[in-house]
Amino acid sequence: MGKFLLGLIIGLVVGVLAVAYNPNLPEEIRTAVANVTGLVMRGTEEAAEGIGEAADEVADEARRATGGTGEAVDAPAEPAPATEGADRPAEGTAPAGEPPRTE
Repeated sequence: MGKFLLGLIIGLVVGVLAVAYNPNLPEEIRTAVANVTGLVMRGTEEAAEGIGEAADEVADEARRATGGTGEAVDAPAEPAPATEGADRPAEGTAPAGEPPRTE
């Protein structure tokens, strides 16, 4: 706790001295942050466009591999319908251990 308070005090003193030395410092920092934010946004946009183009290429290759049908090559099989077995009672019967319903 003492180190934190000491660092906080030193930071405040350095900040006050920096602003006293250069009164335009807060505006310069604000401008620099805005410029960096713009650069990051442009970089993110370029990365997103690159990923979108790569996804389009992969989709085109998959479409060509399936003969243009648009279906996946290894389409998952339809799940088998649930069958009545030893682990499931027949429809309309009460589960074991419960009294029958009277509705």
